[in-house]
Amino acid sequence: MLRRLLESMRRIAAAIGGAAAIGAVVSCATPLGEAHVYAETAPSSEERYCAWFGDAREGVLYFSEAPFWWAYRRHAGDPRADLRHPGPQLVGRFDLRRLAFLEPLDLSPAASAGGVWDVLAHANGRVYFTDFFGASGYVEPESGRVVRFDALGSGLNEIARGPDGQLLLTRYGTERGADGSVVWVDAEGALLAEHVLRGPEGYGVAPKSIAWDPLRREIWVNTDLLPLGAAAGSAVRHDARLLAADGRELLRFESPELQFVTFSEDGTGWFAEVDGHLLQLRVRPPERAAVPILTGLVVPLDDAFAAEADFVQDVQVAGDSAVVTRWSGRIHVVDRDGAVRHASLPTDGSGSLYYSGVRARGGVCATRCGEVEVVCAGLD
Repeated sequence: MLRRLLESMRRIAAAIGGAAAIGAVVSCATPLGEAHVYAETAPSSEERYCAWFGDAREGVLYFSEAPFWWAYRRHAGDPRADLRHPGPQLVGRFDLRRLAFLEPLDLSPAASAGGVWDVLAHANGRVYFTDFFGASGYVEPESGRVVRFDALGSGLNEIARGPDGQLLLTRYGTERGADGSVVWVDAEGALLAEHVLRGPEGYGVAPKSIAWDPLRREIWVNTDLLPLGAAAGSAVRHDARLLAADGRELLRFESPELQFVTFSEDGTGWFAEVDGHLLQLRVRPPERAAVPILTGLVVPLDDAFAAEADFVQDVQVAGDSAVVTRWSGRIHVVDRDGAVRHASLPTDGSGSLYYSGVRARGGVCATRCGEVEVVCAGLD
């Protein structure tokens, strides 16, 4: 069944439509200006790794490194191609103050032949990571100690902070059935609960991004709805789910498409929504948490959003604002009051995608999945 889910990932990826130089370290006091590309030394001579999902803590951007997309394209859309060439498993590090790479965190011995998927820079000092094809876990940056959560199994995708220092993860696929799940674990990786998601008839549910609402104590998750059986040739659909803490489904909707959601510590919700060609960010302040769902200030970001080729991959909270990162490199920094600033990061012409952007030195820095790259620029 996992093979079927991976084949559906291939169909999704098929719809996704110059060389970088290593930048010099510059003064920490210098604000960011024009876009600059920083490239890390290639971690493997056999595979082309790239910088994927990221998360920042105390001036360091941690990010996953993986050759998944390179292998996928090189081997005619085989979603398991990453496993053909065992390579290093690394969590990259970029110093946001000095604008320079730090030595990556080595996760050896690797749990699988695949790369790292998502990372979470936890307040406890650890960096948690997922390994879709193997065992996920955490690494301690200071000591280099790596702990794997073997009992959780494979198929884990994205990670988010849960209540009381716990973690919420999505299991995109499983060999046991067509539907993925929401996985709730404590900081040591002990399973607290797993909630299987059910799709409409003829579709399996593959959950992607996940978030914990600290005020309503509810779980948000968005999904790919993968056609199965007689419907296997149909288009992939998407929906969003709102779950109670015990896993009960409270709400499900397909429109607007919820591409990403996250929450500030005070309960402010940041919802990246797409409705047709309109991209907007809904900002739900804490005082609106008790009123009906999907309320708050709606901030238009793009009225010509190309949903077939672009996607909001991440929203990172930065004080009283949020950084909205799109595959295309168009970055939006949105304040609580609706004020918006932008950055247009360069593309390299090879189909590279931007994943996670964070605030840095008055501008933004974002991971770019083409090579192992971080691109930094000031705001418009």
